[in-house]
Amino acid sequence: MKPHLSIPFLCLTLLSCSEKEEATTPTPPKNASSPAVEHNTPSFPDPNPLVDQSPEEIAKDMGMTLDFSNPEDYMKRIVAIMQNAKDANDTEKIIQLIGKQNLTPEQHTLLRELIEQDGITIDPENPFEKIGDLKTNQHARWAINLKNHAPIVLDVIRDTAGKWKVNKVTIPDKMAKANGQTPELPDLQTDALNYTHTFLSKLLTQDFQSAKAMVDPSNITDAKLAGLCIIFEEAAYQIDKEKPLRALFLRETAAGFYANVISNDGEKAAQFSIITQRDKAGDSWTIYEINLDQLLGDYAKRVSGGDVHYTPLLKNPQGGDTLVIYFEFDSDGLTPRTQKQLNIVTSLLKVDPNKTITISGHTDAKGSANYNEQLSRSRAQAVKDYFSKNGVRPEQVVTEAHGSQHPRLPNTQADGSDNPDGRRANRRTEIYLDF
Repeated sequence: MKPHLSIPFLCLTLLSCSEKEEATTPTPPKNASSPAVEHNTPSFPDPNPLVDQSPEEIAKDMGMTLDFSNPEDYMKRIVAIMQNAKDANDTEKIIQLIGKQNLTPEQHTLLRELIEQDGITIDPENPFEKIGDLKTNQHARWAINLKNHAPIVLDVIRDTAGKWKVNKVTIPDKMAKANGQTPELPDLQTDALNYTHTFLSKLLTQDFQSAKAMVDPSNITDAKLAGLCIIFEEAAYQIDKEKPLRALFLRETAAGFYANVISNDGEKAAQFSIITQRDKAGDSWTIYEINLDQLLGDYAKRVSGGDVHYTPLLKNPQGGDTLVIYFEFDSDGLTPRTQKQLNIVTSLLKVDPNKTITISGHTDAKGSANYNEQLSRSRAQAVKDYFSKNGVRPEQVVTEAHGSQHPRLPNTQADGSDNPDGRRANRRTEIYLDF
């Protein structure tokens, strides 16, 4: 890559060249008729026009890409130009800011058509966003979001001097719009970062069906995806816009990322890891593994008073994952919290009315075996009734009652005293999903 010169350096270079040219100019003969004073007067070019030029104008004159100290500031600058772009002059400004050498002839054509024929329209609610870091503080990817088109995607890299430059550009193909397809990130299936970013976005917007289509069903259960939707909803998590994804490793057939989320109040929150795999280079990616340990710890602090056992997602002893809702002592009533959780499961059941789920009721060890068996049955039935009231066919739901026979945690301490935290975790109904 050719080096990029700063404005002061360009000025100094031009001035130095002028001095050299003056020094090598032949001296007129002594008998020349012109006044001697003219021969000794330097003729430096006026630097003011150069100084007054904007960085964009200098870049246009030099045919080079600007470097910049902050990728976000660069995105703001280029979006400001794009928001008012309408003709060939505007197209040329954008091309110069991006860098001619970063665009193929086909991309030149696509960009011109996008601006001069379609009329480029920036998404007013989310004009640009960071997709993630391919190498921390060295290589990042950003998207300029367009209405009715896929985003324009820019990879930026940082040089040894600390300046950022555009390294790669992807311009959306007009065919996607013409075919009525939903705009999405380019190379979605074959680019691990774009694929993972899209998957994370689907989960955070509660788009269970789309997220499910992106995972390896033999390794990631429906319950885990539904549990993630519940966790994101309850803790009001959002993508951390400053560092949404960070690559852990990038290989031809496997890639891993840290996903960073924050609460809606903007507080620093948690991260979890996502692993993608494919059989060979060029194949489509799939989400192979999601490690939620750190996320569940943060969720417990935010939602359940620090009780890590009071979580909506459990490992099933028989394998896989199980959704869990909890009850107050000696109660089969559904709290506002559990109703919100069940609303998410309800929407999943409505997608396919032929699928069934199993609901098992449980209690703590207080009370007689007969009483607890009846209470656990009432808890399972309360969940089934809630589903039915919200449009789920009764035939889709099977209930079981187990009383206090299968505690998650001990009901008493080792010395025989009461264990309130253990009993709290045991007052539950487990939902086994198989979509």
